[in-house]
Amino acid sequence: MAMAIKSTLQCVVFLMALITTHLIPPADADAGSPKVAMASSGAGSSFRLVAHHDYALRDDGFLHVQSRLDDLLPSEANVTTLRPPVASPIDMAFSVVVGLGSGKGRHDYNLKLDASGSLMWLQCKPCNPKQPQRGPLFDPKASSTFQQVAGTSQICHPPYPMEPAGQQCAFHLSGEHGMSVHGFVALENLTMGPESMKEFVFGCAHSAEHFNSQRTFAGVAAMGKMPTSLVMQVAARGQTRFSYCLFSGGASRHGFLRFGADVPSRPGLRTTKILPALDAHESQYYVSLVGISLDAKRLTRIRPEMFARRRGGQGGCVIDPGTPLTVLAREAYRVVEDAVWSDLRRNRAERIQRQGYGLCVRKTAEIKRHLQSLSFHFAEETARLVVKPEELFTAVEGRLHGPALCFAMSPGERTVIGALQQVDTRFVYDLKDAKLSFASEPCSQDTAGVD
Repeated sequence: MAMAIKSTLQCVVFLMALITTHLIPPADADAGSPKVAMASSGAGSSFRLVAHHDYALRDDGFLHVQSRLDDLLPSEANVTTLRPPVASPIDMAFSVVVGLGSGKGRHDYNLKLDASGSLMWLQCKPCNPKQPQRGPLFDPKASSTFQQVAGTSQICHPPYPMEPAGQQCAFHLSGEHGMSVHGFVALENLTMGPESMKEFVFGCAHSAEHFNSQRTFAGVAAMGKMPTSLVMQVAARGQTRFSYCLFSGGASRHGFLRFGADVPSRPGLRTTKILPALDAHESQYYVSLVGISLDAKRLTRIRPEMFARRRGGQGGCVIDPGTPLTVLAREAYRVVEDAVWSDLRRNRAERIQRQGYGLCVRKTAEIKRHLQSLSFHFAEETARLVVKPEELFTAVEGRLHGPALCFAMSPGERTVIGALQQVDTRFVYDLKDAKLSFASEPCSQDTAGVD
């Protein structure tokens, strides 16, 4: 009991200290396990960033994927109406490798990136149902530094995703495709190379239903703006900037999620504001998107109000490396798709159908030469994020009907700039000053070989 009270007080003091530093607004405004989690460098640190997809950029620069249902669809259909995909046809995922625990209870775990997540969690013994992962489940009994957070803790209440459950603090998270995760909140050592971040708050899950682990992920690395996320807890230790640069993939290389002094200095960074939260539960990094261009031509039918934020997480624009392909607000998507197709049609493109995509054309050498880039314009005049044709389209290979080039965006309730459209762009988040900077970069240059 005394240890539980002590750990609760430590947890409260830590989180309150984070709030008072103004990094975020107060709530009211082992075999088979991956190697090396986090390397420390002075006032900086870097997690390993791992790509978990089989896709690779071919010599033509495009991401090549196989059309899973191509054989079932009429290849010669003249598609003239919007057919929104029901789910992303590409499962492009990235994870960070974190070390958790102490002594024989310490292991490294692959955790899937989630830019909107508020609490880092992983599967713990016992876990029923559990999803297959790389390496063993975390065993709380094997680590001498594991401490449960008491139900009386100040963080065991909204807006944090936690609630008292008897003497313990419980959490419940839900997500897409029926995902439902339950467990208890705890404190543990997070490994930073030769050092450790002590009393790190995380969710110890004892039930994980419909979690897409890809037989690798042990849980989720929350990167959101809540004090209990991975990045905010690192920020509370003084490393208030973090950065990543997504690369095209490949099992032989890994990148880095860098913090503090490890964040590289790059020329040509463009900066936009990270918008303040509209309600206490908001954890996403919203930015002010005001327009879209194709090549140098601004789309006049795109209006800033298409990306307006509303309370309850509706509307707006967020940037999320955990979302495979960009989602555009429906009204904006129709305008952009119409403009893209109009240009392709002028160049005699043949429109065809591929499952999961709204716009596809038959792939030819001539059409490839006429593909345009797309630019996102943010509120600051100089803040323009350019998406090259190679990240704007995917090459979809069909066994019966031949190759197609498909527009790699889909319509949705709000705008989310996804992983494929972030490839080869450096993103730097300044949590203290609420700024997001970005610049084009060959991200493969910030990778290292897998041991």
